[in-house]
Amino acid sequence: MKTAPETNTNKLEDHQQNAQSAACNLEILDKRLKEAEVNNTSAFTALQTYITQLSHQVAIATDHLSQAGINQSKHLEQRMEELTSAAGVYTEIYDVSDLAFRVYRDGRQHHGYGGNWTVFQRRMDGSVDFNRSWSDYKYGFGDLHGEHWLGLQKLLRILSSERHELLIELEDFGGNIVYARYDDFQLESEGKWYKIKSLGSYSGTAGDSMENYVGRAFVTYGRRDVNKCAIQFQGGGWFDKCYSMHLNGPYKTKGEQTTQEGIHWGTYRGFYYSLKATKMMVRPYRSNA
Repeated sequence: MKTAPETNTNKLEDHQQNAQSAACNLEILDKRLKEAEVNNTSAFTALQTYITQLSHQVAIATDHLSQAGINQSKHLEQRMEELTSAAGVYTEIYDVSDLAFRVYRDGRQHHGYGGNWTVFQRRMDGSVDFNRSWSDYKYGFGDLHGEHWLGLQKLLRILSSERHELLIELEDFGGNIVYARYDDFQLESEGKWYKIKSLGSYSGTAGDSMENYVGRAFVTYGRRDVNKCAIQFQGGGWFDKCYSMHLNGPYKTKGEQTTQEGIHWGTYRGFYYSLKATKMMVRPYRSNA
């Protein structure tokens, strides 16, 4: 039978052995932790270096991709203009929600102002009566392939999308064609009677018959026709007292007239000569046009 001191001694030895074992295990664990720290530090450094290199490669690729995107965008824009350079009727979308309408696109470029013009007024043979109501001039009338008025509401939507220029083409019965270009054409809303807000600078060969037209409201018979211009000269227009140009007047089959009825551009052939054909066109502004 063991005595009490002997038992205590054995327990003390057991505790010492356990302590030594624990200390040994701690040393091993500490060593492993240090090794792991070194390994992790190396791995982290290597990962950091890899990320830096990858970021640099991505940046270069992005630059190349961006430039390629720009080049492709320019190419597509040029190609689209080539495809729509031929005269014809195209569907235009000016509001991604629901507004889309068809327009006549004039692609001819012999006038020196380039192509891709959207036509909103066209006279050529007298097949369409332009002595119309306010509603007709607001929403449009005629045949897009022939004589027509696109509509003030559609024209306003086109002009509201970005800065536009206005090109007017005039032809007399001798086959002579002249032009008037205004580089910043803007209209007010219907609530302000589609007043001409801006025309910008004039250039061309027809003379500036719209020199004093900024601020003029659109007029038809029965609607703001204070001076009876629409009744007297027939057709809607931006009248005041009354006009220095009127391209929506009654069509005449010859140029020389004894009255002021007809299609007129005051600075070209005067008010007693009715023009054979006209086109009023707009497109997004080009500084190099």
